[in-house]
Amino acid sequence: MFAITEAVTINRSPEDVFAYFSDGRHRPEWDTTVVSEELTSPPPVGVGSTIRTRMSVLSRRMDFVWRVSRFDPPLRMATVSIEGPMPTSVEFAFTAVEGGCRVRAAIEGHPAGMMRLAEPLIAESVRSTLAAALERARLLLETTHPSRQ
Repeated sequence: MFAITEAVTINRSPEDVFAYFSDGRHRPEWDTTVVSEELTSPPPVGVGSTIRTRMSVLSRRMDFVWRVSRFDPPLRMATVSIEGPMPTSVEFAFTAVEGGCRVRAAIEGHPAGMMRLAEPLIAESVRSTLAAALERARLLLETTHPSRQ
């Protein structure tokens, strides 16, 4: 098992940041490993909703299906994989700070079988990808996405 935590401060309100992160249509903008993400259950997003994420990692396509396990706007959103290459959980926490919002992202993965042999490489790839994705989200939110009205 590996557990990765990364954080970034974004010069936007927690409401704006939560809205951006919880809308899967934005995910390919800030996470370059994501080809597409879609809500596969009826809207709106909430506890029990399902989401399909198509990813491309090291030229390999993989799909995850997630179930939303926690949805507390604008404070927290968590998902657990119900289909995919390995059991994974993801949690985002949004905290108001002076000048904006602190986003903490935590990913826990449980590689099994042959993937366990590559666990250190997988963990480092997840860490570096997550750090870059959070920084990209910060740049996008601070420069190109309008505030919610």
